[in-house]
Amino acid sequence: MISTKKLFILFFSSFLCATTSSWCKDGLQIKGKLRILKPTTLQVNDLNGTLILSCELQPNKEFTTEQKLIQPDIYTLRIGKTEEKIYFQNHEVNIIGYYDETNPEQSSLSFKGIDSFLTLQEYLPADKDPDTATVSLPANAQLSPNMVSALAYLANVNDYYSNKKLLDMIPDDERNSLSARWLVERVKILSHQIIGAECPDFTFTNVNDQKVSLKDFRGKIVVLDFCASWCGPCRKEMRSMLKIYNELKADDLEFISVSLDDNQAKWKKMLDEEKLPWVMLWDKTGFPKSNEAPSAIQTAYGFYAIPFLVVIDKEGKLIARNVRGEQVREAILKARN
Repeated sequence: MISTKKLFILFFSSFLCATTSSWCKDGLQIKGKLRILKPTTLQVNDLNGTLILSCELQPNKEFTTEQKLIQPDIYTLRIGKTEEKIYFQNHEVNIIGYYDETNPEQSSLSFKGIDSFLTLQEYLPADKDPDTATVSLPANAQLSPNMVSALAYLANVNDYYSNKKLLDMIPDDERNSLSARWLVERVKILSHQIIGAECPDFTFTNVNDQKVSLKDFRGKIVVLDFCASWCGPCRKEMRSMLKIYNELKADDLEFISVSLDDNQAKWKKMLDEEKLPWVMLWDKTGFPKSNEAPSAIQTAYGFYAIPFLVVIDKEGKLIARNVRGEQVREAILKARN
């Protein structure tokens, strides 16, 4: 399975974090002293990438950023080439210890003033698979609206009900942080990925350069396969699907493979090699590189890896997602019944 999920160096694994916060009436300010081998930079950016704070770090010298009033939320803290998402408030934050820019995993840093961030860590799911993980808060959890949306952002699970429950905890007039806006959009997207939801429409190109949309197949059961020519597991799954297609083919059933190749010639070469008897479409956006955000179709259908298959009923509603082999057959038969 090919994945586009980013992997960040989690340099907090070796942090020794104190738990006493100092409220800073004039905003967030970061101070400290780091043992580093060469000068580097500390930056704080919001979720839009806007620079909030910055200062130069010199070996074994104290540093202090300016004070800035912020919206309590998730921010990206960058030290050198390493970055991590942290929940910051209008507190003074102190950082001391050793930072190795070449080998960040060897760093040993101590933070003071990020108590709320540590609280959020307690509620993150132990399951790290976003497709199976859920988020639940105990009845006695006391989180501010900003912390609730921050938790959703940090957890980043694909479970609609977890995200919807967290969003419902935030009053409409307090959904103004960037993570809250992200959560509102996240719930909207995930609402189309639950069983029974109407599947998002799309329009892609077929081998004759004609535009084909999902809505063109309303009234038929659709097996929708997202793939690419360079993806070995995708092509193996296609051959598995061919057996099911030949067994169950009828006027009420259509298979559609959408290729995420960024090269049309390679896609067409795959068509010539596989000679599959169903609808073949090409999303010229391609499959994102590891440092790129998911494509529009990935976001709409909620997948980060291929092959990815869904089954859609005659009314255009989702009846199965992320299925393979016999699961596809079962979903088709269920739709017919």
